[in-house]
Amino acid sequence: MITWMQKHRKYLIVTVWISSIAFIAATMVGWGAYNFSSSTSNVAKVGNIKISIDDFNRQYQNTYEQYNKKYQDTLGQPLDEELAKKLGLENEVLQILINRALLENFAIDSGIRISNEDIAIELQSYDTFKENGQFNRAKYDEFLKQSRIKVSEFEDLIKKDLLIKKIIDIVPNLLTPLEREVFLLPSRLEDRVSIEIIDNVKINITDEDLKKYYDTHKDKYKQAKEFEVEVIETSIEDIEAPENMVLSYYEANKANYTKDGVLLSFDDVKKDVKKDYQKREAQKSALREYNDFLNNKISGKKIVISEDNTNSEIIEAIVSTNDGDIIKPIFDNDKFISIKVIKKYPQEIKSFDEVKNIIKVDYEKIVKQDMLKKEAEIKVNVFKGEDIGFISMGNTRKIKHLNEFEVQQLLSKMFTSESKSGFLLLSDKVVLYKITEQRIANKASNREVEILNNIKYNLMENAIIDFLNKKYKTINYMKKD
Repeated sequence: MITWMQKHRKYLIVTVWISSIAFIAATMVGWGAYNFSSSTSNVAKVGNIKISIDDFNRQYQNTYEQYNKKYQDTLGQPLDEELAKKLGLENEVLQILINRALLENFAIDSGIRISNEDIAIELQSYDTFKENGQFNRAKYDEFLKQSRIKVSEFEDLIKKDLLIKKIIDIVPNLLTPLEREVFLLPSRLEDRVSIEIIDNVKINITDEDLKKYYDTHKDKYKQAKEFEVEVIETSIEDIEAPENMVLSYYEANKANYTKDGVLLSFDDVKKDVKKDYQKREAQKSALREYNDFLNNKISGKKIVISEDNTNSEIIEAIVSTNDGDIIKPIFDNDKFISIKVIKKYPQEIKSFDEVKNIIKVDYEKIVKQDMLKKEAEIKVNVFKGEDIGFISMGNTRKIKHLNEFEVQQLLSKMFTSESKSGFLLLSDKVVLYKITEQRIANKASNREVEILNNIKYNLMENAIIDFLNKKYKTINYMKKD
């Protein structure tokens, strides 16, 4: 799933040109702020513009929310911080803010100014602050109160947005008639195609074949990593949570408990608040125990853990430490765990008999691919196949026995090949194809024009950012030496 998310990153990343109201509203959603170890109040400086930790946290929460929504829409489950970390979300957020700061520097140096009247007009355009179609000062004040931001800070963010918008409005993002004709021509090409799918070949594998394969690839078949460790666990369930303390925690953190920008009452979120309170108190207790553990004042429980059934964060922490080291508390399954590494067991290679069934599956895939390829090479110039009609890169259709991703692979293969016939080798099948006729569609779709407009705009945007990176110095305080 990490690979899928990274591959589709361009569809997930929020644009750098977000509005101030969305930027601030994000802070009212409890996605959790990014933790900093640096003592500085800024994460970066671009030209004369400083990017504060508060700016970073607001943008991090906003970006996290966008990724989370896409992740839930795709898989039906929320994005967690561990995956966000593996995706490099913090670096993505910092780059968004750096790009904004580059444009802000350029806008200021170009003589662009934003007046109080400009800010007032922008404020009055936000539906959030309207009542009966008119700007309502009371709603505006309540929004700022719940967001815990001063009027001057919020209006300064609006000012920055307006500066950036005035710069990016200069960027030409529409195709000229000649560009449209040239760039849209490939998308208007349509091929009439016949295909044949081969997914059944005769495979004969002997034990001798499997043994030879095992001897060559035995390093792939090792036992799971195992470690002897000493652990101290602090469960959040063991933390008492008097109602008055939970209520006090809610009052101090109520901005984290909202829905669609509306503050939820204590009774509505009491269960969640209690758990959050217990987690905070459990972490405090776990850190005290960690210090005692570190100073040999207490000892833990000795166990052997395996990578097969242990949190990957814990395994990564153990692998990166030496025997005798003690790892700070890691949160897992509603408890904080401090770990002392006693011994790392060597990974033994499993015997042939232990992994024979696994080897058979792996080897069969390789043999089947080889057989499918040979079969395709024999038939590719003589097969007749089934006529599936006209197809293009921008106007696909369902093809029987192929999923959407496989259809896209087939199209990519056909439209990037100079040959009218060929084959696409997939994991469990091979698709033979033959282009029998070509034509040019009369008109490109509005969607295709929109996509190419965006491509041109993105190229211009990248060129501007590259130019500004040379013009203004960026100091990254988050960068590790």
